[in-house]
Parts: sequence; structure tokens; C-alpha cells
Amino acid sequence: MNNLLSLNRFFKGIALILILIPPLVSASAMIIELAYDDGGAELFWSDYYPNGVAVEFSPPVSKWRITAIMVYGFTIDKGEKPFIVEVRDSDLNVILRASLPVSRCFKNATLHWAKIPLPNVVVKGDFYICVYPMLEFNGSRLWIAVDNDTAPNNCFLIDCYRQEVKSWKGGQVMIRVEGEEAVNIIEIVPHSVSIGEDALELSFKTAGPSNDIELKATIQAGSLIEDCEVKYEKGLYKTRVEWFSGLKSPVKLLLVAKALNSTMTLTVGLNTSLFSKYVQLEEENERLRAMVNSSCVELRDRLKKEDNNITLLSASLKEYREIISEKDEENKRLVEELNAMRLLTVSLAILTVFLLFLALRQRIHTGKFKVDENA
Repeated sequence: MNNLLSLNRFFKGIALILILIPPLVSASAMIIELAYDDGGAELFWSDYYPNGVAVEFSPPVSKWRITAIMVYGFTIDKGEKPFIVEVRDSDLNVILRASLPVSRCFKNATLHWAKIPLPNVVVKGDFYICVYPMLEFNGSRLWIAVDNDTAPNNCFLIDCYRQEVKSWKGGQVMIRVEGEEAVNIIEIVPHSVSIGEDALELSFKTAGPSNDIELKATIQAGSLIEDCEVKYEKGLYKTRVEWFSGLKSPVKLLLVAKALNSTMTLTVGLNTSLFSKYVQLEEENERLRAMVNSSCVELRDRLKKEDNNITLLSASLKEYREIISEKDEENKRLVEELNAMRLLTVSLAILTVFLLFLALRQRIHTGKFKVDENA
């Protein structure tokens, strides 16, 4: 739930309103400040993590280098407490995220502008500045000033874990940006990372105002500083980092590109968890490979057993077919014998009838003869 404090009642009151006006632009030397508020605060806002506020800025040029973020507010410091600031592009992709101690940026119970320097973050087009106060109920509290006299439609609520913003009608959060036009900037674009058992190889590209670019790669681990060789192969720069055995603190790989008067640094954080993850994945890969091999062997054995069963069934089927063929021949023979027996039976019956007829005729003839004799 958002928390707003009225300046008149200091810690009580809630209000939120928005309208669109162009940003105020003030310049000092080469540094330009982008601001939407009029410098006067009427309310204060805070919320619980991961909720934060995002302010959308439109720089005066397409390529803009952010040098600092200005936040107007105060803190009630009850112990070391960090808060998070982010720079996101127009698609809300995180360009920079920093966790900063409240006490390092704000004076306890003092309303003032806190200046947060940034490491020359370069953006192209519109961008968002996000602040997450990380309010604690019984701990440190950070309140951001709100100007409700000017209310452009460029303030939003944001969740640190989501790549989306929600409308917030509550005035103009007093967050400003200092920066300058990024002229002749160099870009270092990571291409791919490959991890081996003994080393990590990072491939990257560069883009700048000149083809004459000086590149340097440096490893930093605590007080240890060591240069890494940079090679150019097939349109890509590559540098190789050997794994540090027994590493206890994180290692930083610094890629530095220089051309004309412009310098760009890309920092890649490396730690033992990366190598441990690689070893874990290798072990998992070996385990899966062993499982696959075992499954393949088991499957081959099963297939072999099934082939043997099929061969046995084929032999049995052939034997059954032979038996059926023999039985069929025997049935044909029995049918022929049966037909012969039927023929013999019919013939015997006819002969028997004929003999009976002859015997009866003979008997009749003999009886008639005896009658004639007696007469």
C-alpha cells in the first residue's frame, strides 16, 4: 500500500495526481538537468519492497549519457538499510541496478536533494528512473517528496520483478536526472560466453566513432590485477580468463575501449559460483550421459531379447504351419477314404438288396413248385 505524507502535517495525508508537461531543462557547462517538478514538495511517498516508483524521461538528444540521479526526500535512519535505484530503457529492460545504503545518500531526518552518481550510463531514446524505498515497518524509512502542483503523466508504479508499469495518479515524484549528450561514444557489445574446465572465454564486438580502437582487458580479484590478452578472430574480439583456484572474493573482468576522446568500460562480474555451476552442469551432463548409455545398453539387451523371442516365435510358427500342412494332407486322405467307404457301403447295400430279392424270388418259386406237386 502506497504511503504519502503531507508537508503541512509532516507524516500524515495521502494524495496522488498526474498531467503531462514538458520537462524543465537547465544547463551548467556540459551537464544538463532534466526535471518535471517545480522544486516545491507538498507530499511524501514511500512503499514496501518490491514496489517502487518509475519516472519516464525524454532526453533532448537521441544518445544521452546519465551522470547522476537526484532524489528529493528524507530518511528516518534506524540502522543500515539499502534502497534500490534502476535505469531502464523504453522497453523497461534493466540497464543498471544499484543497491545503495540509505545513510550514504540521505541525511537522517533531513529533507534535501540526494545526488547519486552513475558510471556514465548511456541510453538511446526515452528511459525510466526507478526508485524502490524498501520501507520497513519498524526499521529505516525512506520518503520521496511529491510535487502535486505539476503533474505530468510520466510517473508510474513498478514492481522490481516485473517488466511493466502501472498508472499512478499522485502528483510528480521529485526525481531528476543529470546528464549530457553522448558524443562519439564507444559501445562494447557482448556476443557470447563459453566456459571450459580451466577457463572462460568472452567474445564481444565494439562500435565507435573511429576504427582505431584501443582495447584492454583486466582481471581484478581483491588487490590482484592482471591483464588478459585480447585477440581478434572472425569479426569478434575474444579474451580468455583462467579460473582462479580457491577464489574467495568475486572477480571482475574489465573491458576498456578507447577511441579519440571517448572511453567505455564494461564490467563483467565473475565468481566461483559460475565455475561451480559449470562443474555442476558437467557432472549433471555426465550423469545424464551415463543414464542414456545405461538406457541404451538396457534397450539393446531388450531388443536382442525381443529379437530372440521373435526368432523363436518364427520357428514355432513355421513348425505349426508344417503341422497344419500335414494335418491338411491327412484330412484330404481321410476324406478320400471316407468317400471310398461311402461308395463301398452303397454298393454293398445295393448288392444286399439284390441278393435278398433273388432269395425271395427263389423262395416264392420253390413254394409254388411244391403246391403244384401236391395238387
